[in-house]
Amino acid sequence: MMSIILHECKKALTSPILIGLLVVFSAFNLFVIISSSDHKAELKIINEIIETYGLKITDDSLDEFNSNVQLDVAELNRMTASEFTSVYEFLDGLSFENQEKYSDEQWEFIHRLQLKEMYLNMAKSIDESYEGIDIRKLAAGEIEKYGLSGKAAETFLNENEKFFERFKEMVSNGEHKQWFFAGKAYYMHTFLFKTIFLQIIIESLLLIILTTALITTYEFENKTHLVAYSTKRGRKLMKNKLLSALAIAAVIVVFLFAITLGTFFTVFDYSHVWQTSISSAFNWEYNFPYIAWWDLSVGTFLIGVIALVFVVLLLFSGLTFALSVTVKNSYITFFLVAALFVLLWLLPSFMPKSANLLFVSAYTLPTLLLAVSSSFMGSSGLILFENFEWMTVSCWTVITIVVCYMSYKRFIKIDIS
Repeated sequence: MMSIILHECKKALTSPILIGLLVVFSAFNLFVIISSSDHKAELKIINEIIETYGLKITDDSLDEFNSNVQLDVAELNRMTASEFTSVYEFLDGLSFENQEKYSDEQWEFIHRLQLKEMYLNMAKSIDESYEGIDIRKLAAGEIEKYGLSGKAAETFLNENEKFFERFKEMVSNGEHKQWFFAGKAYYMHTFLFKTIFLQIIIESLLLIILTTALITTYEFENKTHLVAYSTKRGRKLMKNKLLSALAIAAVIVVFLFAITLGTFFTVFDYSHVWQTSISSAFNWEYNFPYIAWWDLSVGTFLIGVIALVFVVLLLFSGLTFALSVTVKNSYITFFLVAALFVLLWLLPSFMPKSANLLFVSAYTLPTLLLAVSSSFMGSSGLILFENFEWMTVSCWTVITIVVCYMSYKRFIKIDIS
C-alpha cells in the first residue's frame, strides 16, 4: 500500500508545472519580504527596549525609560549647542542646509532617539486611548454600517456583550501593556498575517487543487483507467489517491511556510516579542486595536494560525478529491473548486440582514482563510464570534469526510468504461 501511495505522489512531484510554480511562488514571496525590509533596522529598537526595561509596561519601567530618554535629549543639546525638550522639536526646526552639519554617527543617534521617543509617547498614552474605547457604541456603529436588524442585530449585540466583558478583563489584567512593534508606523501584523499569509494561502490553494486533481484523474485523462481499475487493487486505488493527495498537500504547505516564514523571521527580528500579547496596545493599526478572545502571545497566535491554515488547506484537498472523482477531469475540477470558493465567500452577501442565517453563512472555509489576520479576534466585524474558528473547521471536516465517502461509494458502483 505504501508503495502505491509513493507512486501516486511521484506523479505530482515530477510534474514540471508543480515544480515550476513552487519555484515561482517561493521566489515571489522572498521578493515581497526583502523589498519590504527597508525598516528592518528600526524594528530592532523594540527588542532593545524589552531587553532593557522588560516586556511589561509598568509605571516604574516607564519612569526609567523616560529618564534615559531625557539623558539622550541632553546629549542632543550638547551636540547641537541648543536647548530642546524633544528630538521632534529639533527636527521640526532643522533646515536643509543644517542637515550636513552632522555626521552619519550623529544622525544614527538622532534617529534612535526619535524612535525611543515615539515608543515612550505611545506607551504614556495607552490608558487615555483605551479609556476612549466604547465597545457598545462601536457595536451600534457596526449594526448601522452593515444594516443589521431583527434577530441578526440581537445576536450581534449579545456576542458583543461577551466581547465587552473580555475587553474589560484584558484591560484589568494589563495584557495590552506590553511592548510590540508600533502598529501605525510599521503595520507588521497586517504585513505578516494578511499580505504574507494570504500569499501562502492562495499559492497553496492553487497547487493543492492542481495536484489533487492531477492525482485523482490521472488514469482517466491518460486513458489507462480501464487497466488501472481492473487490477487486484481495483477501485480501492482511489483510497490511496486520497492519501497521496493529502500527503502532497501537506508537503506543499510545509514547504511554502518553511521557506517564506523562515526568510521573514530572518529579515525581521522577533526575538524578544514572541511572549508579547497579541492584544498589545502597540498592535493597533487601524481604527480599533487587535483584541483576542484569549490571552495569546505572539508566538502562540502564530502557531495557532499556521495550524488553522494547514488544516483548512487539507480540507480543500479533500473537497477537490471528491469533485475530481465525480467529474474525472482536472481542468473542470479546478474551475469548479474556484467557483465554489468564490460562491462560499460571497454567500453572506445574499443572506437577509435580519436573520441569523447571515452569520451562519459566514462559517465557511473561504471566509476563514481570507480573514486569517483576524483569527481568534473579537475585533473582527461580523465574524467576531468566539467559536468561529473551531466551529467552522469542525463543521467542514464533517462535510468533507461525508462528501469524500459519498463520492468514493458512488465511484465503486458506477460504470467507468
